[in-house]
Amino acid sequence: MTYTLDDLVFIMKNLEEGGLESVIIGSTAIELELRTNKFSGDLDLFPTNHFALVEEDFFRTLAFEKGWEYGHTGLGTPKYTVRGPKSQVEVEFYDNIMDFYVPEEILNEAGTIELQGVKIRKISPEDYVVLKSRSEDPDAIDQIRGVNELAKRGKIQLNIRKIRERLSLFPETDVPTMRNRLKQAGIDV
Repeated sequence: MTYTLDDLVFIMKNLEEGGLESVIIGSTAIELELRTNKFSGDLDLFPTNHFALVEEDFFRTLAFEKGWEYGHTGLGTPKYTVRGPKSQVEVEFYDNIMDFYVPEEILNEAGTIELQGVKIRKISPEDYVVLKSRSEDPDAIDQIRGVNELAKRGKIQLNIRKIRERLSLFPETDVPTMRNRLKQAGIDV
């Protein structure tokens, strides 16, 4: 599934108008870094002023008010199917639940860009690869490798020191596995 910049702006504007602040934590953050106008997959968001898991009524009501389909992710958090101006988009919301964890520092330090008058917050490429290194997704290493290749070609920047520092935000027991996955993808920290 692909969607456009117009679809992304439409969704983020509507969420903001509905009282939901969030940070883009998925591959859309990398695609925004590349300044693309087309995005692949779904839109992964981490709400910063509502809890996705425990405030389900808020998310359900917002979807209903906007005329969007409401469902759940594999973790049981809210998921919307949104008909944007050009494409249909799956919007998945995440929370720190079970093995899914985004440190508060990553969310607080997310960058802000303005697109068509809408302020959008997104994680950095370094934070993306660190979060992916903790993921159980079988494609995670390939996704990290792809970001590393973009950096090698000069399309984006990856600060190895920042990646190393971010690893310290995670449980000590997870770091060796995360380092190993990063190394398999060509990022030696």
